[in-house]
Amino acid sequence: MKKVAMISDGWKRLITYAWVAGIMDYINSSEEEICLYQYNCNGNWSTDERHNTGEYNIYNLPDLTTFDGIIMDCINITDPMRFNSVVNLLRKSSVPVVSIASDIEDFYYAGVDNKRSICELMEHLYKVHGCRHFVFAGGPVGNFENSLRTEAYLESLAKLGLSEKENPIWYGDFDFDTGINYFHSVMENNLPLPDVFVCANDNIATGLCYTAQQHGYSVPDDFLVTGFDNLDKALYFDPQITTVSHRRESIGSKCMNILMNVWRGNEISRRHFIPSSCIFTESCGCPNSGLLNYRKEISNRMIGEVYKLKNEEALETLETRMTQCTGYNELLHYVGNYFTNLECDGFCVVLDKRLYGGGDESLFPVTGYNFDHMEVAYACVNNQLLDIKDPQELFSYLEATACGNAYMFSPIHFGERAIGFSILKNGRFLYDNPYFYDIHSAMTKTMENMYKKIQLQHANKRLMDIYNRDQLTGLYNRIAYTEMIEPEYQRFCEIGQKCAIAFSDADYFKKINDTYGHERGDCILKQIAGALSSHCPEHGYVYRFGGDEFIVFFPCNDEKEILTFRDNVTASLMADGISISMGIAVTNPHSDKKIDEYLRLADQDMYRIKAAKKRKS
Repeated sequence: MKKVAMISDGWKRLITYAWVAGIMDYINSSEEEICLYQYNCNGNWSTDERHNTGEYNIYNLPDLTTFDGIIMDCINITDPMRFNSVVNLLRKSSVPVVSIASDIEDFYYAGVDNKRSICELMEHLYKVHGCRHFVFAGGPVGNFENSLRTEAYLESLAKLGLSEKENPIWYGDFDFDTGINYFHSVMENNLPLPDVFVCANDNIATGLCYTAQQHGYSVPDDFLVTGFDNLDKALYFDPQITTVSHRRESIGSKCMNILMNVWRGNEISRRHFIPSSCIFTESCGCPNSGLLNYRKEISNRMIGEVYKLKNEEALETLETRMTQCTGYNELLHYVGNYFTNLECDGFCVVLDKRLYGGGDESLFPVTGYNFDHMEVAYACVNNQLLDIKDPQELFSYLEATACGNAYMFSPIHFGERAIGFSILKNGRFLYDNPYFYDIHSAMTKTMENMYKKIQLQHANKRLMDIYNRDQLTGLYNRIAYTEMIEPEYQRFCEIGQKCAIAFSDADYFKKINDTYGHERGDCILKQIAGALSSHCPEHGYVYRFGGDEFIVFFPCNDEKEILTFRDNVTASLMADGISISMGIAVTNPHSDKKIDEYLRLADQDMYRIKAAKKRKS
């Protein structure tokens, strides 16, 4: 079986599933046994660099040397250093790599024939519509596809005898807001309107047209607009947008075709382009393309609204349940059910076990994943919950049935710290519902809140321990005795349980301090505390009541148990040359006596024993 790794970065918070759909179409039609492991993140949109570092860490999860081929979809990575680090990581694998829409030395290239399509658009605008003043409303600087479309624009200007100075290039992003910003810039700076805005994609084109309409302009009456990619918004917009059509799934299929030829040892070129075609329609002054069936569109929208409403209701229910969850397991159960009820074949989560303990966040790695501390927290595949805890066992299970399947790995992190990852099997719903990141992010945020709550509980416990503990001996102090003893006594009384209470102090302690100093006295107190603690029965408590006084409280069946306790403690201390006097009392759960009355009885018994010792000496 051939294993293919896909290294991908979504567009902002969306996942481009078209590549995967094309890859899986090719795999399912191939006689070769092939599986796809996609390592996807969404690290290019946030301004929080620590968050983005946590996203990109998913690329450190796989051992890429174990794969037969790699497909790289990283054109959305905007940070050049980050992009180069990914390229270097793939180069080190020595595995054949196909890069989607980004031309990299040593890698095969698969993408749209951007330049030919732009040149065809430009020639049409010049010859058919008489355009002489152009603006290229471009996407991001450094984006490879945008650079190809920009180069084609410049080449066309030169071919048509037009200057770049009078036909400028603008840079922005690939989103709707970029088109809005471009037109606002025209208005605010009193710039002359060009004959045509040649937009780098349909998002920009529709944003620009919409804003122009808000300012009272009409397209194509006042100026023309073209787009690229043939997105639904271009087809449905009024006016319908002149654009470039290509089947995005074909890029995924082309990637697999390249790898297949490499595996077979065939000689192939490094660059591969999928065909594209221009659709000339209303926004450039041509007639409606006729591609839109309005009745079918309305029908699809009606059906789409029904499913959208159902999805929104399910998501709202999930988000409500997530906020009500009290633990990680309950949370993952709800999220897992949500995903497995969509069009996919499984959802698994692997987490760092230290998350449950609420330890310091610095324990979690920034680079890679520490499998010595990881376990499978949730695994449901083909509607079956898996009883698997070892991540390596889960990997083996998935690989055993991997042929013809696609697994998408997504990072789970708090800032830059790696907490774990999820695995989605055959997430077909992503084609029409690419908002996986938002749901996944909500799950992660809920986990982080739970983690911080555990940390707060531990911090409060540590503070209470400091407040309730004697700093010298580590025993509970008098404050803790006052807060704890009454409810514990009442609890044992309610179940009819007798309890022993012992009151002790060190013999001749003042003389020891005066003769040998307080360091010797402190040492004796710690030895007494150790003896009382080591001999105290289960479910008992030991307190330093003050000075050299100690109280021990524990459930017992009769007076014999407390006598044995006293004998054992005094004998172990006498072996070290330490003498204590211990008074005892046994409670009656059926009497009305308060615990303080029993403490006085033990205190009186202690003074009786101490007095007897003095008489003997």
